[in-house]
Amino acid sequence: MLIGRAAVSFLASFLAIWVWSRTREESWLFIITGILVSFVVLIIEILSTFGILPYSPDASGALPLWLALLEMFPYLCYALGLGFYLYRNRRF
Repeated sequence: MLIGRAAVSFLASFLAIWVWSRTREESWLFIITGILVSFVVLIIEILSTFGILPYSPDASGALPLWLALLEMFPYLCYALGLGFYLYRNRRF
């Protein structure tokens, strides 16, 4: 499952970088940033699964704060991108 997610995420990241070079709209830039950050989070997850980048949860099993914030950041980018799209294309 992890390899399948990595393959699809790699393809999405490749296409996101390609779209980034062709657009300058705020909405697309936030969506692309969210895709790239989610790819970075997946790479961190893969590295920690193989023990290359170990991070240790505390006694209660909670994730480190930096990792929790990094996992939430793509969704914030998606929300901002969709918000900018709706703001630019509003009809009165």
